[in-house]
Amino acid sequence: MDVLGDILRIVRLRGSVYFNACFCSPWGMDVEASSKAAFHLVVRGSAWLKLAGQAEHVELKAGDIVLFPSGAEHVIADSPNSECLSGERVVDAYRAGDALFSGEQEHAKIVCGYVEFDRSLSHPFLDDLPELIYIESELRSKFHWLDSVMQQIVYESEHKNPGSDVLIDRFTEILFIQIIRSHAEILGLEKGYWSALSDQQLSKALSLIHDNAEREWTVDLLANEVGMSRSAFYSRFNDYIGMPPMKYLFEWRMMQAKLKIENTKKTLSVVAEEVGYQSDSAFQKAFKRFFNFTPASLRKREKR
Repeated sequence: MDVLGDILRIVRLRGSVYFNACFCSPWGMDVEASSKAAFHLVVRGSAWLKLAGQAEHVELKAGDIVLFPSGAEHVIADSPNSECLSGERVVDAYRAGDALFSGEQEHAKIVCGYVEFDRSLSHPFLDDLPELIYIESELRSKFHWLDSVMQQIVYESEHKNPGSDVLIDRFTEILFIQIIRSHAEILGLEKGYWSALSDQQLSKALSLIHDNAEREWTVDLLANEVGMSRSAFYSRFNDYIGMPPMKYLFEWRMMQAKLKIENTKKTLSVVAEEVGYQSDSAFQKAFKRFFNFTPASLRKREKR
């Protein structure tokens, strides 16, 4: 079982590009906070970036990539003092074919896009992501697969060949994963969900939970499966994942249940059994406690 792939399917990862545009100075965008994870690729020229609540600007150079996993508010412009238009206005204009920052001499070329996922699902992998991931061109060049994905997004968004829209969406989703990989490798993270995926015993435990959520797992059973003592396994899992094994199991079962209710015609009783509940009432109480709405209400909503 590919645990990360499983998570990304559950949270319905999807992304695309807003625009690939050449800007003439002066230009600037004030990007409001969003449920979507925004990203910017500086293809040519330079830009200045500032996160909301921070005083300092960061200069971005050609080849740099910035990603805001939690959709943090930020400003990106040609200089720290430039007047900025709202990001929403800029996106709407460029999608309508109205180049707001056009002129005789191009100073920068920027690709702006987004990745979104089901924000109603809280998962340690998503919770661990920082407010900003900044990968400089010098570092990016060390990760050839990241460089390749970036080039593909730029190419497809420029040429608009048959199938480009679908390819852009898929490449954008790949870009998100590759940026996270690069970030983790650069920092050499010692703890956290990403590090757990690289830990032989924890990754095995996560695979067991993901692949067999219906099984009546206990801490003792999981510890035995991965060859650790109960106390050592519990402690390491809690340290890396940020919650005890049984809490993770419970939350994963609820996420799977939601996906099954939304995407299949299985009865609630069958869904309950497939995620480890023999009692319908126990399942419905657990689901309501986690999501604050009932499985039946979700099924009714999906039928509309």
